[in-house]
Amino acid sequence: MDKDLIEFLGKEVPSSVCDIKEALEFLNLVLNDTIGKLGEYSAKSFQDREFAKVLKYTEKSQELDGIADKIKGVVEDLDEIISLNEDEERNELEDEQRSSVNYEDYLVDRNIAHSLYENLTYKRPCRFEIEGNSFDIRDWKEMLTKLCNYLSKKDPTIINKFPDDPKMNGKKVIYFSRVKLPNMKAERKLDSGIYIETNLSSNGIRNLIIKILGKYNIKINKVKIYFRADYAELH
Repeated sequence: MDKDLIEFLGKEVPSSVCDIKEALEFLNLVLNDTIGKLGEYSAKSFQDREFAKVLKYTEKSQELDGIADKIKGVVEDLDEIISLNEDEERNELEDEQRSSVNYEDYLVDRNIAHSLYENLTYKRPCRFEIEGNSFDIRDWKEMLTKLCNYLSKKDPTIINKFPDDPKMNGKKVIYFSRVKLPNMKAERKLDSGIYIETNLSSNGIRNLIIKILGKYNIKINKVKIYFRADYAELH
């Protein structure tokens, strides 16, 4: 995507730029997940001595990796013109409190499980499950912090490496830090002592969670989310 186009969109429709960035980030996560699956198939084919398949899987993986790399470049360009507090839901809780809308009309069945593959915009969570463990939550920020604390107890060495991992931090935005940075807008301190930025939209948090799961080799479908409300009809 041309930088002039990105700058134009940033001035004229900044909320759409955020949507584009989050969609591209999610696409990249799915591409990398697919590359991982192809790697598993390639390993099995090698064991079965099906070397032609190994070559084909390798070729297609390289092709996908090239696409993912280009998308990453576009996302980095988008980061240059998007500040964290431009997310469309940055004041979502305050808006709910100020509005005269009867939000009880938009409550949903709390027993229906949802996945991280869904669009979470305007959804409000009440609980999530991971590896048989259930956690009550009030918002997406709390889901992010509770999930990180849970994984930190499993293996603290992995999450403690995040501040030094460029794949876990944006070009302009630092998500993980060992110290409280002045440009962090809604940082929360994890049990491990790591600071994490939570000033993200619901889909932004979803994308970050998927990255975190990947580092712990946990499949995306191992996490289930339960909503308390869906306000999409209001927008």
